[in-house]
Order: sequence, then structure tokens, then C-alpha cells
Amino acid sequence: MSSEDDLDVVGSAYLEHLTDADLTVLLSAEDVPAAARDRRVAALRAQPALVLDVLDRQRTTEQLLNLVAGQADAERFAFVSPFLVFAAAVHRTAADLATHSYRVERTGTRMRVPVFDSANLTAYLDKPWHRLFLAELLASYARISSGVTWTRTRQGWRRRRWNDLDPMRLAVLLEAAPEPEKAGIWRRLGDAALFLGGVFPDHALRSGLGADASRMARLTGVAESLDDVPVDADGLAQLEWFGARWYRMAAERAVFATTASRLLRDQSEHFRQARGILNTTADRYLFPVSSDWFAPPAA
Repeated sequence: MSSEDDLDVVGSAYLEHLTDADLTVLLSAEDVPAAARDRRVAALRAQPALVLDVLDRQRTTEQLLNLVAGQADAERFAFVSPFLVFAAAVHRTAADLATHSYRVERTGTRMRVPVFDSANLTAYLDKPWHRLFLAELLASYARISSGVTWTRTRQGWRRRRWNDLDPMRLAVLLEAAPEPEKAGIWRRLGDAALFLGGVFPDHALRSGLGADASRMARLTGVAESLDDVPVDADGLAQLEWFGARWYRMAAERAVFATTASRLLRDQSEHFRQARGILNTTADRYLFPVSSDWFAPPAA
């Protein structure tokens, strides 16, 4: 597959998430005249790679993320899909990191230091599949899924609640899940680790898994020996350790080898880069912090 074909495949995946209303807003951010937007929406549908090109333009992401000083018509963007907003944030983060030699990393709760690994993160983001993966991950947590499972124990049936942002409760589903469904649970465990460590790193540092790390390793089967489990590591290090292994388990236990399973294996090898990118995205565009790390030079 040529790189051009690959861009069309990734662009098609973007379009699966984007409504015509999203594309109309995207084009309005490009200042396409209203009379021409229907025609341009059809062009984007016909040439999916163009969607990636539009999202890479600074003016477009500025307007989608409401970064233009004094912007008077932000209400135009009030009803776009979460995926479009998160895709714009990921693409904008890629542009930020490509023009700066460092990013900001947590060394403790509310403590940040510059880390000079932007080139490494930029190399990760140069792959369109990676940008898609991160945008889909963020959008998947726009609404949290939850439910109840029943497990037979020696004392009878036990009712347990779960949600897909609580790794410990989510891991319990592996006990009763049929084998073909376990890959999906490991995938969502990896997602939870990446989302929590990437978007809420301060919470991860404060909470972590602590002594529950050994129990988590048993429930999810990711350690040959409990001596390997990072019980005493900080919360971010624990999430990185487990998250990479959960993604690898999801890839290895997938019923069929697909692009998705190959991508999960790739994520297991680049978990730290993905987490660092989400840290930057969250700090800059999801929950902006008061910082001038990426401030443009004075005119």
C-alpha cells in the first residue's frame, strides 16, 4: 500500500466519525463561502485524505479550538462532535511539538519540568494512524460506559458494578467473559491506562494502583511473577507498565489479525510517547494551565 493509499484509508476512518454537519463546520473554519460548502463536503467525502490536510492547517484548528483572540462567532462550533474537537486538538499538538524542542512532564503532583523529547513524540505523530488512534481514544471517553456483571462464587451469585474508566472494576469482567471477548476488555484496560495517565496525570500520581497492583496483575494475567509488578512505583509508572502490557495482550488474543490488532501492538511499544502527547494536549487544549512553555516569541 502506498503512502497516498494509506492517507486515504486513514482519512476514510476519520470520515466514519464525522457528520456532514462536522464537515460544514470544518469548512466554515476554512472560510469557505456558504454557497460552496455542500460541494466541498462532497469533495471531502470523495477524497478522504483531504480531511487530514485540512486538520493540519493552523487557522482551522485555531478556530475549532477557539484560540483566535476576540473570536466573535465561537457559537458556530458549539455543536460539533467530540471526535472533531479531539482530532483538532491532537493535530494542533502535533504542530506544537514539531516546532519546539521540549514538552512539559510531571515530576509530582502539580510539578512540571521541561523534557527535551519532542522529536521522539513528533516521530510518533508523523504516522496518521497514530493521530487517529489518539483522537478516537479521547472521543471514546466523551461518555463513560458502565454496567453490572454477575459472578458465581462459593457464597452464591455476586453482583458487581463496572465502568470503563475504573481499571480495577473493568478487570473483573475478565473472570466471566468468554475467551473471544477478552481481547476487547484488555484493549479497554489499555485505553483506560492511557487516558488516565495522559489526560489526568496528577490524579494518576496521587492515586495509582498502590498495593492493588499485585491483585491487578493476577486479574489480568500480565505478569509471569508478581515480583515483576511495580508495586512501589508512582501512579504514572504503574499505568505505563500495565497499559503497555494490556495493549499487547489485546493484540495477541485478538481472534483475527487486523489493522486494529497490529496498531495495538504498536501502541504497546510506544505507550510512553502516546501518554506524553496526551499530557501536552490536555495541558494546552483540554484543561489549559497557566504556563508560557509554548508561548510564541514576542513580535
